[in-house]
Amino acid sequence: MKLYMHPFSQHARRVLMLCHELDLSIETVPVALDKGEHRTPEFLSINPDGKIPVLVDGDTALPESHAIMKYLAVTANAPTAQILYPAAPRARAEVDRWLDWNHTRLNPPVQALAIQTLVMGENADQALVARSHEEAAAALIVFDQALADRPAGQIEPTLADLSIASTVALYRICGGKLASHAAVSLWLERISRRPSFQNTEPKMGG
Repeated sequence: MKLYMHPFSQHARRVLMLCHELDLSIETVPVALDKGEHRTPEFLSINPDGKIPVLVDGDTALPESHAIMKYLAVTANAPTAQILYPAAPRARAEVDRWLDWNHTRLNPPVQALAIQTLVMGENADQALVARSHEEAAAALIVFDQALADRPAGQIEPTLADLSIASTVALYRICGGKLASHAAVSLWLERISRRPSFQNTEPKMGG
């Protein structure tokens, strides 16, 4: 299997975190976005949207990080797969709920922050930066409450934990603060001690 990715992509990172959790070997194929490699005919043949990450498994080419994570979890022969993406309908629906929540609520303002603070730099739209911080903080209030209500014995991560952790990590890189979100801070501290988190942390400095 091959994962077409970019080293700084948190969407790719969440897939790589899952591979670590599943002890799954995967070949990574860096795509130089700054050189337009995601717009070449070769890349567009595997993902016409021109986005990364993309998983290629045999004759299957699968884009979208959450779809990739679900595919890997249900096809992996690993004891942890049932924890990461449980088969029981209610438990799986809860994981899917938070995957969708990250995609629609937390990730959009964080991605806007990443573009403005990490790409635009001095040319950043400060009004957009301020609004994105507000939207991300508001979303984290919801997640903070959900974590506070989580059963005390639930300590192993699911796909949703890995996905949201990658987004919250990017939020911190962009200057986001977690001081007002105590449960999120404790949760991220626990996640950040896992080898899957540590071994996939991008080297933002070069």
